[in-house]
Amino acid sequence: MNPSSSQVKQRRRQLRQERRVRALQSLWRFGCMAGILAGVGWVVLQPNWTVTKPEQIEIKGNRYLSEAAIRSMLAIQYPQPMIELSPEQLTNQLLKQGSLSSVRIDRRLLPPRLLLEVEDRPPVAQIINPDGTPQAFVDESGAQLPLASYLPAVRQKAPRLKVLPFDRRICPDWSQLYQIINRSPVMIGVIDCRNPQNSMLQTEVGKVRLGSLGDKQRLTSQIQQLDLLREWRQHTNLLDAEYLDLENPHAPKLKLKQSPPIPLDPPQQPR
Repeated sequence: MNPSSSQVKQRRRQLRQERRVRALQSLWRFGCMAGILAGVGWVVLQPNWTVTKPEQIEIKGNRYLSEAAIRSMLAIQYPQPMIELSPEQLTNQLLKQGSLSSVRIDRRLLPPRLLLEVEDRPPVAQIINPDGTPQAFVDESGAQLPLASYLPAVRQKAPRLKVLPFDRRICPDWSQLYQIINRSPVMIGVIDCRNPQNSMLQTEVGKVRLGSLGDKQRLTSQIQQLDLLREWRQHTNLLDAEYLDLENPHAPKLKLKQSPPIPLDPPQQPR
């Protein structure tokens, strides 16, 4: 049975009314959400939701660097609304400086603060002035920080290895250099790589010249020859000897103060 025209009109009115109700409901929901978001935004931008001082940055996990040192690595202009602080950007900012091997940053709103969970690198050498006074620490990555950046216990137990001040731009292979030096069977006390073309070592068996840096294989051979030539000082009067020259590890020489260098025949490695 076909519906009458009056029934069709009534059905159309009913559908139009339902559409109006749904549209009003959608508009009401949108208004509520916009109001909530505006309210949250307004609250977050209030002074109580702003980082106003470094103490609102909590540090966890640091074993070597002080909290103040890590906070100082963050380029934050106080006061700073929490919503404008990007954990990702701050993390990248910290990792680029080299002293931290991992960083995780969370924003906390109650109370407003930043929570940093970090892993910091230990210092592996002291940077000293030419007169021997300590200046800074350097870690395996080559990052240099003042002594005051480290915890008191770390400063009291300073690394044995010492390095004369160097620029990472002219000594870019510090990490490689340190790894090889650290494996040396001969104790090395001071590294002087201020001139990467004429680097020197102070070792337990005397002064040693390595020459230019950068070749990992040659540097490894130099350290191996140094171990074989532990008794090099027996080849000359100690007063005449200036240093052992290992620039060419396959043709070591003794540099004397008043005479030309003396070739040395290195001992054969035991088979």
